[in-house]
Amino acid sequence: MAPTPRTPNIERLDKHIFDFIIVGGGTSGCLIAARLATALPHLRVLLVEAGGEIDEKDLIPGLTKPRFGSPEGNWMYETLPQKELNGRVIPYPRGRGIGGCSGNNFMAWVRGPVDDYDDWAKAVGDSWWKWDNVLPYMKKLEDFRTSIPAEKSNFAKPTPGFHSAGGLFAVGYGPEWQPIVDYCMQAGQEAGHAINLDNNDGDPIGLSIAQFNVNNGARVTSGSAFLGSSDRLKLNNLVVITETIVSRIIFDGKQAVGIEILPTVVRNEDDVVVSVHASQEVVLTAGCFQSPHLLLMSGVGPAEQLSQLNIPIVHDLPAVGQNIQDHSALACEFIINPKIKGHNQLLNDPEALKVAEKQYTANQTGPLAMFGASASILFPKLPRLLQSEEFKALPPATRDFMNAKRRPSTEIWMHSGPLFYTGPCPPDASVLVLEGLCQNNLSRGSLRLKSTDPREMPEIDPGYLTHPYDLRIAVETLREIIKLSQTPSFVSIIKSVLLGPRAKHDQKELASMNGEDDDVLKNFVKDTLTQGFHSMSTCVMGRKEETNKVVGTNFRVDGLQGLRVADMSVCPILTSNHTQINAYLIGERCAELILEQHNGSPRAKM
Repeated sequence: MAPTPRTPNIERLDKHIFDFIIVGGGTSGCLIAARLATALPHLRVLLVEAGGEIDEKDLIPGLTKPRFGSPEGNWMYETLPQKELNGRVIPYPRGRGIGGCSGNNFMAWVRGPVDDYDDWAKAVGDSWWKWDNVLPYMKKLEDFRTSIPAEKSNFAKPTPGFHSAGGLFAVGYGPEWQPIVDYCMQAGQEAGHAINLDNNDGDPIGLSIAQFNVNNGARVTSGSAFLGSSDRLKLNNLVVITETIVSRIIFDGKQAVGIEILPTVVRNEDDVVVSVHASQEVVLTAGCFQSPHLLLMSGVGPAEQLSQLNIPIVHDLPAVGQNIQDHSALACEFIINPKIKGHNQLLNDPEALKVAEKQYTANQTGPLAMFGASASILFPKLPRLLQSEEFKALPPATRDFMNAKRRPSTEIWMHSGPLFYTGPCPPDASVLVLEGLCQNNLSRGSLRLKSTDPREMPEIDPGYLTHPYDLRIAVETLREIIKLSQTPSFVSIIKSVLLGPRAKHDQKELASMNGEDDDVLKNFVKDTLTQGFHSMSTCVMGRKEETNKVVGTNFRVDGLQGLRVADMSVCPILTSNHTQINAYLIGERCAELILEQHNGSPRAKM
């Protein structure tokens, strides 16, 4: 999609004054910009985004996998070598462009358990975050679609009172499901898991059909929902600039008064630095890595780090860039009966893909609408994990957190692939993926600057598996995946193993799930575990009296004025969900607080 007519050359903005500057047009940033510009038409809002406009191809569910992780539309981060992952460097793509990660994630709409939100409220001392209080905001976002394939109501049905229609985000189970889904639902039951007809009613435990934010076959992003071309044309007080990075925040003492901006890509050696000023506030919504990166570049962060790079210290704030939390992921993948049509077959058959593209262009249905937007999802409690020595060694409060009735031990996705497997695979093979997304990890990481070059990505160390409990989560998740693969439904269709821990006695078979092959499972985890795509907490929110935080519950940066952070970097606990939900709630709450300050009635304006 071409840029809208209101995307100016940045030089024209030099010395301009806006009321609000939003840095980052991602999941929360588009929402906040739209809310403020709509509710405060007499004030001017600037949204600055490092990436480009929405690419129509990014809205096609069936193209999510081949585009995810490509340089186009991504910050191509990499971690430092991970000591507990055999020194591997982990690729860490994050969305770049209008919509941010909502433009290239896997579209899963997964709220998580009641307990997460109640614990969030407890952690920061603000009851707004309790489940009962955020549920109306979740419902306001949704335009729930109840359609499912014929005769599948035994697998999926929304719980009354937990969904609504009329919001900007189409959410539902989908009218077309991958052929593998029936086998996944049967296998899950054979492995002992009960059907959960709606895992978004606050209790995700069990086996479900996943819900996705897809509107009539097309991905819904924060950009398309809040700041499509028609939306922007109605908002005369909103300016959106793309392909532009913020090099630093301008301060007058402790007051944020503006930003300096540059083209994202170097145009020449003498790129002009443009200064833009904010009469009210600067709001950082640049994401878990870019928001702390920008604070550090601007002299806000651990004084020792800043001094090493000769960055003038505006405010010594030790928690900036610290406390990285993330889920982690692994998978077993299998070649299955080719009669069960899969995603791999579609993408590797030019003729089939051509037919699918023609159908999608005509009415946004068919394989390109179905693959990527349907799957089975399992949120189990794992007794073996909760009885492990690693669990017993945890502090009592942490054990209580893990034991909460509705908090899952892990998450397992079942769908057509390949996903993580990158080796040789017959182009006509149909592939089953059993993907574990490890929840409740206790490892913590950090981020720091490499240099004072605003275009150079920061040094990121998530510290995967540095807490021993995280390895046990991954091993028990893997054990549950092996158990699923050995159910009658999957045994009847699996032809061979593409990716998985191999048995010591037979490399064609998976390792035993009974315990004698634990070292094999651990080695597989260390060899293959990757990031979980849900990083958070680098500008963590905390109680008013806490010192080891970056923002309070009003999103204001401690010790400074006129500056807020409102993206996943503020999230204080590692929620057992898919975190676009968190980002939208963060955006809603931040916009609400700003509007309360300026007109006293945000709900009437929104």
